[in-house]
Amino acid sequence: MQFLSLGTQYTLTALIFLSRQEKGTAVSAARLAEPLNSPSTYLSQMLTRLVEPGIIGTRRGIHGGVYLAKEPSDISIYDIVTAVEGDDFFKTCFLGISGCGDVEPCPFHEEWGKKRGDIEDWLRNTTLEDLAFDLSNHLSNGLFQFERKAQI
Repeated sequence: MQFLSLGTQYTLTALIFLSRQEKGTAVSAARLAEPLNSPSTYLSQMLTRLVEPGIIGTRRGIHGGVYLAKEPSDISIYDIVTAVEGDDFFKTCFLGISGCGDVEPCPFHEEWGKKRGDIEDWLRNTTLEDLAFDLSNHLSNGLFQFERKAQI
């Protein structure tokens, strides 16, 4: 089971790269996508979802691209994940049963509610700055790679 979609993984990694740039430095989606083995148009679509919540800004022109609109310490991983994927993960049944709830719970309902809350708290309390610091060695050594899988 994969917790985050590949698009969110790409987005988080691109934001880590942006957090390591001088404040206000814009980077093109093509430049961000290359080491991720991601099509730049796909990454660009993912990054566009971060403009409205104020996580990134965009700049046109020869030195255009995207840049962090906030300090990395002010951007929670929850903010990024929900901007890209929405918050369904934090509201839905573990088994995907649409009628699952307090009245008619599935076998996982009570425990999943607790774990889901723990995950949400962890994501809300972990910032882009925290993630960038933890992963900086992996990124600088080229150890943080993604493999694209064929869609069936």
